[in-house]
Amino acid sequence: MRCLAALMALPLLAQSQPTFYEAFEDGQGLEQKGEWRAALAAYQRAAALRPVSAKEVVIYGNNLLQNYSPYTRMARCHLELGELEAAGAQLRQAQVQHEPAKEMADLQRRLAEAKAAQAPIEAPTTPPLPKMPEPAVLAPVLPAQVVASAPVDAPSPAKPTAPVAISRRPPLPPRPSKQEQAPGPMVLKPAPASTPPPRSAAPQAEPANPGRKWWLLLLLPVPLIALLWRRRTPPVSNDDFTEPDRLGPYRIERLLGRGGFASTYLAHHESTGQHVALKRLHPFRQDDAEFLGRFDQEAQLGSRLRHPNLVRLVDPGPASGQRWLAMEFVEGQRLDEWLKARGPLPVAEALALSRGIACGLAYAHDQGVVHRDLKPANIMLAPEGVKIMDFGISRVMDAETLTTTYAFLGTPRYAAPEAQLKTAIGPAADWYSFGIILFEMLAGHPPFTGETPFEMLDHHRANPLPNLRMLRPSLPEALVVLVEALCAKAPDQRPGNEEVLVRLAEIEG
Repeated sequence: MRCLAALMALPLLAQSQPTFYEAFEDGQGLEQKGEWRAALAAYQRAAALRPVSAKEVVIYGNNLLQNYSPYTRMARCHLELGELEAAGAQLRQAQVQHEPAKEMADLQRRLAEAKAAQAPIEAPTTPPLPKMPEPAVLAPVLPAQVVASAPVDAPSPAKPTAPVAISRRPPLPPRPSKQEQAPGPMVLKPAPASTPPPRSAAPQAEPANPGRKWWLLLLLPVPLIALLWRRRTPPVSNDDFTEPDRLGPYRIERLLGRGGFASTYLAHHESTGQHVALKRLHPFRQDDAEFLGRFDQEAQLGSRLRHPNLVRLVDPGPASGQRWLAMEFVEGQRLDEWLKARGPLPVAEALALSRGIACGLAYAHDQGVVHRDLKPANIMLAPEGVKIMDFGISRVMDAETLTTTYAFLGTPRYAAPEAQLKTAIGPAADWYSFGIILFEMLAGHPPFTGETPFEMLDHHRANPLPNLRMLRPSLPEALVVLVEALCAKAPDQRPGNEEVLVRLAEIEG
């Protein structure tokens, strides 16, 4: 029973590991590089750590992983590697997990085409069907083939009185009536009891071992229980949200995204028709005084921040009850999606994006606001330019510190070393995050990664920045020096607002 309990607990232990999203993101990066075997191994590890697929997964703090679909990803890797049977098996599992139908349909089509292309090649290797035996030729029955009605030790005649022909499996003749029965020249009789059985007789089965059957019955439910456990409904934080039809004067059209603190919807004002990004605090956060304070603070900060490179607040929402706020709706693409699709950016493009980010940050700092969670996912590339969004965990530099129930708020991959040690941080923390983003734009990947968030935070605190000159020797020396200065471990060694803007202008000029 102990072994049975341990086997049943394996899926639960796998889902409790905190590193599935790191493995999934590693697989996406390897997939973009065409390293299919390594990407497959990363996706297999992610699926082992979290077997349940989901459209959105809250992974850490207020960070959200979109479209966690490891089985579709594994099917694509198998297909690229030519492993068609394995690709089909993963696609079947993806259907069970309700992963995105469009991606599965595309892979099903490619899989069918690949199998059709391989069919003529695989046909000769198929073992031929066994040849059916030809009908037996009628021939005289030799004396050794017939058992006479005489005793066994009687001499056999040299020749049969009449030629008799039999086939290997003669059909049974109809049974004659008693009047029609007549003794013939030869009668086939069963062999005596002393005659050994024919060679073709099947050997008798050995008696079954009843103890072995009981063990099999005990083990049979284990795979079924594990499979049912893997198919459990995703956590409440992913799917059990009641989507509202409207909030205040705004009619909701569709969900744009969901984070650890709030959900964001595309909505329009019923009177003016203006489209906005409507941010609503999660219902289960309504009783949390700290999150209510942060949400209200974001509304207050948005009212005082007006800059072309910052997403503008349109409506701060109600001061009590269900909390929501309306922001400017920006058409465009997030910087993290842009970097995944493009890889390392040209120097001119990276400088243009950096100038917009730096201008927005410098303006916020001049207004006494520190963002604290600057990352590519919070930067929109709009037709009119770069826009920084999501000031949900920002701090007013001269305001009293909020409670510290949550020791670390932010994203470990872009967090300054001092962000994990103290809550009262200044603009230098934003410039460190900006330096990490600039490094990623130039190198094609962030400088520090890790198996867990704590490992990444430790890298930021203790490990030196990778040598950008070796990764990309053609970069201007002044740009490399600026990145290294922004990523200095000590806050007082990083450049300030004016210096960053001046040095970027000099590099562009």
